[in-house]
Amino acid sequence: MNFVIAGAGYTGMSVIKRLPKENTTYISRTKQDHLSCDGKSIDLDNQANQINLKTPYALLYSIPPNPEMEIDIRLPSFLNNLSPPPKRIVYMSSSGVYGNQDGKLINELTPLNPQTRRAKKRVAAEQLLYNWCSKKNIKLIILRVSGIYGPNRLGLNRINKSSTIINEDEAKSSNRIHVEDLTTCCIAALKNINASGIYNISDGDFRSNSWFIKKLCELKNLPSPREITIKEAMLTWSKKRISFLKESRRLDNRRLRDDLKIKLLYNNAEKGIKASL
Repeated sequence: MNFVIAGAGYTGMSVIKRLPKENTTYISRTKQDHLSCDGKSIDLDNQANQINLKTPYALLYSIPPNPEMEIDIRLPSFLNNLSPPPKRIVYMSSSGVYGNQDGKLINELTPLNPQTRRAKKRVAAEQLLYNWCSKKNIKLIILRVSGIYGPNRLGLNRINKSSTIINEDEAKSSNRIHVEDLTTCCIAALKNINASGIYNISDGDFRSNSWFIKKLCELKNLPSPREITIKEAMLTWSKKRISFLKESRRLDNRRLRDDLKIKLLYNNAEKGIKASL
């Protein structure tokens, strides 16, 4: 089996580095000269040329929708230009498709409740892929991924004297996954013949984002941001940050562990932060 990774961003690059170079092709907007595997450049926001690939192959699609557009034109453009089609597609979606669940523990059967434009685009993408793969008899695996963190992705650049976080009494549960564990999940979904359906991708450590930032500051010997109430945050935070504030859920990752047999390296976020530093 050959492997095609669409998207050479933070996660895509991590997956590429752990796959055999002779069987791996990446697809990205720009050529990545430092990678030793085969690469193809394509701009999915403009007229794209046909993508000719060596079959059989499994595809990981990790390209996010264009945030500036109302609908996702990248995914249908990509599918229309694939030749030949893959044997399976692994789509990296978002746990945002569940919307607000009032802090409840939710599994893959929980009805979707997207609240934001970005989450609604993810739901539309999942449905598009489901219909496309059903017509072509292609296996589809959907990974609903929570907040990704890891080396050089801890948010240190956003912590300064004016930073604020929600006080611990009001801070809601959070979901996250270390990039190394996410990479393991992506590769298992590409390779494991028993992988099927939808998987929640989370470490199962539901401590709040406020806890995460305070622990990070503690480990880096930085002053912790000022703690404020939710009411104050609603008046001072950006619209995007407020949208996360309005949603609360806890992702049940038992299917990931029991079905894909994933043993997470960092099911304790403190351990993951230390490894990332």
